[in-house]
Parts: sequence; structure tokens; C-alpha cells
Amino acid sequence: MLTSRRQLLVGSLVTLSAPAGARARTDEDEIHALLVVHTEQWNLHDIDAWAEILHDDADWVHWGGGYWRGKDQIKAGTKEIHRTYYRASRMTPQRVEDLTFLTPDIALAHVRSELTGDERAPGETFQYRKSALFTKKAGSWRIRALHNTRIRPNAIAAEVQ
Repeated sequence: MLTSRRQLLVGSLVTLSAPAGARARTDEDEIHALLVVHTEQWNLHDIDAWAEILHDDADWVHWGGGYWRGKDQIKAGTKEIHRTYYRASRMTPQRVEDLTFLTPDIALAHVRSELTGDERAPGETFQYRKSALFTKKAGSWRIRALHNTRIRPNAIAAEVQ
């Protein structure tokens, strides 16, 4: 079963990497598809497959404030948390709040989701927001940078200055 999931993931990524004329998907569709893969692989705790959506030079500021640089460091840190307190975690489907194409090959998204199953906080659901920078290299969209922030219950609303 795991092999077929990996084949599906690889097939999806190959499709997403196809030349523009060979695919019917828009860049926006491809970015949304990457977020689906992100959620599915997180929930399967298959961090090797999850990390395929990252560029090799990706970086991530996680919600604990740590800064992981490069796909290898991101994978190592994510594997450790999934081996320990996130081993039963579940992420809800990610909802894109906004997606802005800064250039044809760079897009910035703000994404919302919830996380359950953190063993340090049994029964709690955490809301969070991500800033994700997507870049297109060699015809393939991947995540170049992530910044993940937990939304606190009494967070200051955007309209309050």
C-alpha cells in the first residue's frame, strides 16, 4: 500500500512538472495540488514523500520559532517530531486565504488549517496560518519557504491597528 501511495505521489509530481503545453492545469491548480499532497503525506507521516514538495534549498520557520534550512534539515526535524509528539497528528485540509503571483515563477500564499493529535496537548485543536513561498524551477512548482504561525485565541484582528 505504501508503495502505491509513493507511486501516486511521484506520478502527481511528474504531472505537475510537465511542460506547460502538455498540461491543462494552471499554475494556481498546481500550487493547490501541492498543498493537498502536503496535507495527505503529513497525515500519513511519510516525511520522505512529504518533503518531495520542497525545493532542495527550502527553509522553514516552524511555529516553535526554530529555523530549518535546506530540505535535509527540514526532513530531519519533521521526522523527529513525527517520531515523537506528532506521531498521531492530523492536519485538516489547507485552505488558501490568498495566492499572489509576484512573478510568473514566484507565488506567495497564506494558508489556514488546524492540527490535532499533538501528544503534548491531548484533545486540543490548534489553528495555524502559514506563509508559503512557491517557486517554479525547471518547470516544476515546489515550496521554497514556509513560515508557520499558531493562531492564538485572542489574536489581534487585522482591522485593529
